[in-house]
Amino acid sequence: MNDAQDSYQSLETQVRAVAGLLQAGRIKVARRAIDSLKGQGPDNGDIWALDGELALRERRPEAARAAVDRALALDPGLPERHIQRARCYLLTGDAEEALVSAELALACPLRRLDHLLVLGGVLVRCERHEQALSVYDQASRQAPDSADAWRGLAAVYRFLGRLEDAERAADKAIHLDPADYETIGLRSSLRTWAEHDNHLAALERLEREGIKDWRGAVQVAYAIAREYEDLGRWSESFAALRRGATLKRQHTRYDHADDLRIFPTLKSAFTREALASLEGGGLCTGEPIFVLGMPRTGSTLVERIITAHSQVQNLGEVSTFSAEMVRLVRERNAAQVDRLALAERSLELPMHTLGARYMAAVDKARDGSARFVDKLPLNCLNVGLIHAALPNAKIVHVVRDPMDACYAIYKYLFRNGYPFSYDLRELGAYYAEYWSLMAHWREVLPRGALYEIRYEDVVEDLPGQARALIDALDLTWEEACIEFHANRQASTTGSAAQVRRPVYRSSVGLWRRYERELAPLREVLAAAGLPV
Repeated sequence: MNDAQDSYQSLETQVRAVAGLLQAGRIKVARRAIDSLKGQGPDNGDIWALDGELALRERRPEAARAAVDRALALDPGLPERHIQRARCYLLTGDAEEALVSAELALACPLRRLDHLLVLGGVLVRCERHEQALSVYDQASRQAPDSADAWRGLAAVYRFLGRLEDAERAADKAIHLDPADYETIGLRSSLRTWAEHDNHLAALERLEREGIKDWRGAVQVAYAIAREYEDLGRWSESFAALRRGATLKRQHTRYDHADDLRIFPTLKSAFTREALASLEGGGLCTGEPIFVLGMPRTGSTLVERIITAHSQVQNLGEVSTFSAEMVRLVRERNAAQVDRLALAERSLELPMHTLGARYMAAVDKARDGSARFVDKLPLNCLNVGLIHAALPNAKIVHVVRDPMDACYAIYKYLFRNGYPFSYDLRELGAYYAEYWSLMAHWREVLPRGALYEIRYEDVVEDLPGQARALIDALDLTWEEACIEFHANRQASTTGSAAQVRRPVYRSSVGLWRRYERELAPLREVLAAAGLPV
């Protein structure tokens, strides 16, 4: 063996060692080692790929992409390079560019299980669920004993509304990995369980035996709560729910008082006079339909009614408007702008530019439909700015009984966001501030700028409410709008399973089953003057 071969093998050994450091989470040690390796092997694609992976872990997307681009130039035929580049774009929220890289990966021979699994996750985040299904299916056929492959299949089947397939895949994943607590949680949400058809014995056995990972313990507690509620065993359900929510809150870094400061800031900044001064400055397009409100209040139901229309595309829960606003404010301010100052500075933006930036960003994901729905619940914080930047856009606010809404929020385990939802008093305080802010928007916006629809009215009179809604959106009526459950579009929201069913009334007034347990919540809402 010559010196060049020795050097190459030594370098490869070091690369594997650094990969092990990354896998073990030893970020600082890995950084020093990678910086040294780059000098030794500037033309080694694996080294630059490792550098990119480390930058991704450090949440430095630009540095990650620069390193991955260099690795890709050295090894353009490797699918893992394209997958890694897609992940760089996802870190900055650019799903369209991520999809370009993901499709380049799909064009390569995909043989390794780990590549298939990561690519499946990328495609899900790019809202390409049919492609993700194909990738996860290939993974499960290639490695039928891979719990990760079946877990991915279960999640995608759920998004696509194939709930029986989702349950079978979830059962397989859990059989292969009994500690797959996330899939245990997913499975419990797929259907209504019965007295002799549930997983309660197995779930409670898991709790008794002890679950070391607190996240797993939370998932199991929420699963127990869901299945007991299906059986009408209210006290057992709430006891499990309280266990899970309390544990989740204990491990959530969240400053509740600081979070609430945004509400008075918005009301102080967005006065009637301030908004009037911005009239005529926005982009006059009527293509966007914003559906907003608090989570778990029926916004997905309303979204599905609208997007069942042949002229309307569903963009899903996208944070594009906020992202473009933040980007524009930061471009115009040299110093770092905090969250509260951001709200105030947003009024100084050129509204036409903000509207145009938003439309340019969402256009990348559009399919040619005349209209589209942007459904992000907490766009309720942006109502004033949305109207100023896009004055002809339709804004639909979905309202629900405060106690039912808060209970629905409390009993749902969110993957991300909504940290106020795991403590009843914090939840009540946040909901009261939201309620007050929406009252403010009604007061300061022009008449008709905000269309409000009550969840309870929709489930009581779907045909009448759907027709009124479609008319308010300046769309012609289509019968498909009341057959929304037959809409085969993917849904990645917390209601992904429920929207596959016709309208049901069982959740109206459900909070009364837990009137005693929810007393602290009701006390906070009543003190704020809400109708409870």
